[in-house]
Amino acid sequence: MNLELSEDQEMLKDALSRAFTRASPPARIREAETQGHDAATWQAFAEMGLPLLRVPEEHGGAGASLMDAVVIAEVFGEFVPVIPALDVIVAARLLARLGGDVAGIAEGKIATLALRPADGSAQLIAAAGVADSILFLSGEDVRIAAGPFGERESNIGSSAARRIVIGPDVGELLASGSEAVAAYDAAIDEWKLLNAAATAAAARKAILLAADYAKERHAFGKPIGGYQGLAHPLAEAFCEVEGAALLVWRTVETLSNGNAEAGAMVRMSAWWAAEACRPAVIKAMRVFGGYGMTMEYDAQIYFRRVTQWSLLAGNPDDDLPVIADRLWSEPTPAPPDAGDTAISFEYPQGSLEIAATVRAIFEEHATFKRREQQFVSDDFFDPELYRKLAAINLLYPDWPVEHGGSACDRFSVSAIKKVFTEYDWGHVVISVSDMLGKMVLHFGSEAAKAEILPKLASAEAYASLGYSEPSCGSDIFAARTKAVRDGDDWIIDGQKMFTSQGHLAEYALMLTRTSEDKHGGITLFALPLNVEGYRCDEIKTIGNERTNTTFYEAVRVSDAYRLGEVNGGVKVLAAALTMEQGSGDHYVGAIKNMLEGALEWARDAQRHGGRAIDSPAIRAGLARSAVRLEVVDVLSRRTAWGFGVGKPQKHYGPSAKLFGSESWIKCGSELMALAAPDTLLQAFSPTGRIEQDYRRSVPSTIYAGTSEVQRSIVAEAGLGLPRTRS
Repeated sequence: MNLELSEDQEMLKDALSRAFTRASPPARIREAETQGHDAATWQAFAEMGLPLLRVPEEHGGAGASLMDAVVIAEVFGEFVPVIPALDVIVAARLLARLGGDVAGIAEGKIATLALRPADGSAQLIAAAGVADSILFLSGEDVRIAAGPFGERESNIGSSAARRIVIGPDVGELLASGSEAVAAYDAAIDEWKLLNAAATAAAARKAILLAADYAKERHAFGKPIGGYQGLAHPLAEAFCEVEGAALLVWRTVETLSNGNAEAGAMVRMSAWWAAEACRPAVIKAMRVFGGYGMTMEYDAQIYFRRVTQWSLLAGNPDDDLPVIADRLWSEPTPAPPDAGDTAISFEYPQGSLEIAATVRAIFEEHATFKRREQQFVSDDFFDPELYRKLAAINLLYPDWPVEHGGSACDRFSVSAIKKVFTEYDWGHVVISVSDMLGKMVLHFGSEAAKAEILPKLASAEAYASLGYSEPSCGSDIFAARTKAVRDGDDWIIDGQKMFTSQGHLAEYALMLTRTSEDKHGGITLFALPLNVEGYRCDEIKTIGNERTNTTFYEAVRVSDAYRLGEVNGGVKVLAAALTMEQGSGDHYVGAIKNMLEGALEWARDAQRHGGRAIDSPAIRAGLARSAVRLEVVDVLSRRTAWGFGVGKPQKHYGPSAKLFGSESWIKCGSELMALAAPDTLLQAFSPTGRIEQDYRRSVPSTIYAGTSEVQRSIVAEAGLGLPRTRS
């Protein structure tokens, strides 16, 4: 697993960034927009050899990989110079592949390509006004026409776009036949992917500019970035745009590896970049208030560029049926040649082997009867499975061997969790128990370790969380459950809400107040629950899940069960919350489960006079959920990578949790409507799985920190905005 650029790619990125900083500052961009082209910046770009970046070496090019081109596209998107960089990179490679001469392009001439087949009508081509030649597809012929082209037309991106009439009688024949068509189709896919990378980078830059402004601009006595009404929309857009960039990287990896889904993922990247980035730049522009609408501020440049780039190929929704076809119907046409890449979202081989061991247990364990039992379960408790995993030291795989684990790394832990999601199997009971175990390992007394860890590791005992209270919700530092020192013991009095394993657990990771200082008066305990004064009352949720309200009346606990220092609970809690919010795997599994149910329904159900799966509207709806599933997955894998290589960013986990839980609701709502009215029935069936997951999606935005809390964390840690919580 590797989500870092190579040393050469970092050097390329740095060199081009410096070149654009010098040649194309905002003032120069504004000047060049009057002509739709910046000749000086284009010359600098050409002198770096970048127009022939993707041309094979035998044709005079650099023979660079697709990932190298993505790096160029991302820098291009960040600086938005007024040059047709991506169009030329793709056109030059296509021209060389079809036997054309690229020597002129090496010297600075501009070749571009039409994004849609030529049928004799006018077509808008972004770089036509400065192009020396245009490649286009007409029937089974790839033709090339020489410029100049058309009359200048104003456009939202201030580019050299022209409407050009092209068809079978225009230009000269370059190549013909199925191979020529395949080469052209691959070039269009490559353009769409690079354009998605540039669009995501531009939107990200717009958000960062807005965040910088929000730190400096004050209103009503504080920075405007400290208001949730501004910070939260910006944080949500940031998650979606980072997901777009990661999806492009993931697509390059699948292309490089020759994966079957690679062709579909190209169009997923294109669609999601348009879907996420256009709203994102609008949010960013609005942060500047009235200033953002003026031409003097840079926000409008990114708004206009992202709008044009995302719509140049036509309505982005036109890619949805292509995604559906490539996923579920037709063989994918030959994709772009990606070359090698060091980028990898896949787990290391050793982790995959450990996951395969767990998968083998599931293969035997997950019978139809047990799958149905999991479906109707209200607490996801499966002690038999837990004992099987405990027997091979993989119930808590990263625990030390001496405490019943296998000392696995974080990659292996995440890979094992993926197996749970593959089978749509509840993981919450052991996740919470794992959390308590780790807190005992790091902060507990020797006596607590000796008592608690063997019970947890052998699946003889489980844990619950004692955080939330009736009056404070997500503001856990406002907890009022008191712990008062009494000699070597503590007396605990109070009430906790949403103690989901309270009826199963023998211990609780208990947050208590030990002084009146809001943040400095918190102390945590590994509280035994088989004590006098503990009571657990059932609560059922809309998702048919059991949670509890728990009561603690003069519960006496030895100081040996304290975790960390007295009034030092913030440190313990920080470690625990990092674990709780550390992944989006659960949402990957839930959305995948709903999508599989919807596909199964669509293949059998009748709609619009035929099979539901053949309806364009239904295929488009399925494709939307398929794209969101991939974005949730890449955000989740990024979190795993950050932990695995020891470079976690504080906003990675919350980003995955926020986007994952909100996407679960979004996909559930759309799939419920897609298969209605069948989805109104509750049963262990394809549509019943959609119905149940839809109900369970709503609480997911509350548990493990509400979406509002996650937005605040992303705003603060990802964008550097002022704290919005007290």
